[in-house]
Amino acid sequence: MEIREIDTQKILGEIEKEVEKIFYEFSRLKVAVFGDSMLDSYLIGDTTRISPEAPVPVVHISKSYFKPGGAANTAVNIKKIGGCKVKLFSVVGEDKEGNILEDLMKKEGVEVFFVRDRSRPTTQKTRVIARGQHVVRIDTEKTHNIEYTLAEKIISELKEEEFDVIVLSDYAKGFFSENITNAIKEKRNSAKILCDPKPQNIKLFEGVYMILPNIKEAYEIKKIVAGGKEENLNETARKIRENLKIKKIVITQGEDGLSFFSESEAFHIIAFAKDVYDVTGAGDTTTAAFALCEGIGLEDEKSAVFASICASCKVSHLGTYSPTRTEIVKVLKNLINFK
Repeated sequence: MEIREIDTQKILGEIEKEVEKIFYEFSRLKVAVFGDSMLDSYLIGDTTRISPEAPVPVVHISKSYFKPGGAANTAVNIKKIGGCKVKLFSVVGEDKEGNILEDLMKKEGVEVFFVRDRSRPTTQKTRVIARGQHVVRIDTEKTHNIEYTLAEKIISELKEEEFDVIVLSDYAKGFFSENITNAIKEKRNSAKILCDPKPQNIKLFEGVYMILPNIKEAYEIKKIVAGGKEENLNETARKIRENLKIKKIVITQGEDGLSFFSESEAFHIIAFAKDVYDVTGAGDTTTAAFALCEGIGLEDEKSAVFASICASCKVSHLGTYSPTRTEIVKVLKNLINFK
């Protein structure tokens, strides 16, 4: 089965005709997000000289702010794009950073079920930006597996509710374990389960509906589940899908777009972004868009094009960012008019 290029102008036109209906159907969904949440901290300033202590710039901070990161960013993207009910299941520390993250999620309208873990800080990524350039990132985290008792609290809460779509956002920070993923997979008959996986945890996600690795991760996953030498993308996707019993795979490729694979078809679409400012969180936006599209049963080609539009909105903004419906429609119309 060859990877085919799709007629994006045709699909864009079809989406434009249906976009209000698509957004309405999104709003009726109930979506759960499970995974490694983070607090993204931004320090914005200016630099005019090099430190006399070391060959590094001296940055004078003029403003700072926080944004949800990781699984929390995925949840916010789903809420912003979908306008639906979203619940985030995650683990944070018993610290002020966890409180800040919880407050941010509530302001975004995302329901949260956070368990507090005394043995770890809330994962925090602090980015220093000077003159629009990313100078350094400082990570505060511990990545050991969460305790069994904390996992059981999450499982107990999960059993109380039903969802149309479940998204697993794996950043390999210790959230996912066999007992949690097995409990989630028990919901397969009533919810589509999509996963943005890290290769080292891939076997935990056997049997989910869709996975969305980037191209580097896809090749690593293929080696883990099928072994052998590196193969072309089509064969890589086929072996992943068959070995993990997965229905659909989306492989993102940055500025080269994304490729979609299922048992019956394989196609590629180009990236729509013209001005790439910051790719931070672009994978979260893509996953969020596919989750919503799968939730309403949108056709695969339309889902892929819609997700690519959303990703193009994100990469034109600094840091983690969730595109609005107004912005998505504007980009859609611009793409139709630009031939």
